[in-house]
Amino acid sequence: MMKRLILLGFALLAGVLLIFGILWISDVELMEQPPEDTLDFGFTVNDENIRIFRFSPKNIDYMEIENAHQTYRVRMVDSKVQIVGFESVPLLTASAAGLFNSGETLRLDTKIRENCEDMAEFGLEDPQATVTILSHTGSVAKFHIGDMTPNHDYYYMCVDGERTVYILDTLFAERYLKSVVDYCDLKIYKTFVPYEDFTALSITSPAGEYSFRIATDAERESGVYFGGIAMDKPFHWGADAEVIEAIMKTMVGLSADSAVALGVSDGDLAQYGLDAASRTEVKLSVYADANPTMYNNQTNPFYDSTKPTGKYTDFSVTYRLGKVVDNQVYVMFEDRDVVYTMPKDTFSWLEKRPYQFCNHMLFGEYISKLSALEISTPEDTWTFTLKNADSNDKEELIVHCGSVSVNGKQFRAFYANLMSIYPSGEATMPEGNPEAALEIRYLRSNGTEEVVRFYKIDARNYAAETGGSVFLSVRVTELDKVLNDIQKLLKGQTILS
Repeated sequence: MMKRLILLGFALLAGVLLIFGILWISDVELMEQPPEDTLDFGFTVNDENIRIFRFSPKNIDYMEIENAHQTYRVRMVDSKVQIVGFESVPLLTASAAGLFNSGETLRLDTKIRENCEDMAEFGLEDPQATVTILSHTGSVAKFHIGDMTPNHDYYYMCVDGERTVYILDTLFAERYLKSVVDYCDLKIYKTFVPYEDFTALSITSPAGEYSFRIATDAERESGVYFGGIAMDKPFHWGADAEVIEAIMKTMVGLSADSAVALGVSDGDLAQYGLDAASRTEVKLSVYADANPTMYNNQTNPFYDSTKPTGKYTDFSVTYRLGKVVDNQVYVMFEDRDVVYTMPKDTFSWLEKRPYQFCNHMLFGEYISKLSALEISTPEDTWTFTLKNADSNDKEELIVHCGSVSVNGKQFRAFYANLMSIYPSGEATMPEGNPEAALEIRYLRSNGTEEVVRFYKIDARNYAAETGGSVFLSVRVTELDKVLNDIQKLLKGQTILS
């Protein structure tokens, strides 16, 4: 009986100890786990009497920086720093993260002065920057940054509402002294798609409008669309594909020299020449596969995981170009509210005249498609008939002009010169319905034909008519060479390119 009582006593004692143990452990856990905001936000003092400010990014609503440049807020969203109100503005990743995380743990272990009576001595009466950090629970921490120390290694700082002066490392302090534009990524547009996916390009400015697109199959059959690109404005004509490709390559990898303004109002755009009445707009369009995550080893900005591979979609981007100051042009991209500067030479093609965007040739046609070539002036006509022009063996070409047999090799050289006649400028049809000074008629094997006519403007220039339009001029010397080369062909002489 006694033995049972002893065992029961031990059991009761063990139970009581177990209950007290659970309560003690629970109490310790509660003591060691204060509210999250207390643990991960604010100023604390450790055992070594070092003042430490710390926060956990996940607990922060925003950080506000007020300095001589402006007041702005930054926020961490999915491990990425964004400017509040300008979330679409791309930032320098490392720099922006450094701005946000600099305050994550600040050790204020060096006190310069306690109970400071003259905070102006350290630039803290009117600080260079004030940093305010707001947690999701509403707790606020604020500190000020004053002048740089004489050795330039630190800046003076103090906690808001206190008169103890500390020093803060220059690297950290100067992050809060920068303008928000200092954190903007200067790579305006990082990647686009291959030139093969190009569909259209338009350039609109107060001086006029240019419009280019991929030529249709029917247009490609015409010699004026030899490069595969059509110009719809200011002329309906074949465009110089090399120029269009160069423009596209320029626009898809723009790097700015600087970002100068963020959040510019419509009323202030005029000072940059970016208001609707002054700016030049460049719109680039492509038809591209939206699914691949990469293009040419670069991130595809149009990636859309909802679309299957091979699903092609139309995309376009627009750039706005403003005034030029000190050889720098102001630039904006899409609806991104940032004004950048770039070297004027980047957009040198804007200074081209309309004819310089045109195909290099007044008319282009493969010799293999021709059955005859007729060249005439008011006084003479020369008709060159061709046989075997479509033969893979160039030596099989047979050419006659009336009863005269023409050397096939020399005729090819003559035809190459004919195709290389390049416009020298713009022109209009001379008044008075004049007779053509020179006419070139291309007769194709399929029975169709094209005619190019030239009208005398002055002693140096002809106006060229092709496709029913007159808007380009050609030097007199180029057409004189055509007539001289005809005589050489008929005499069996060598044609020089």
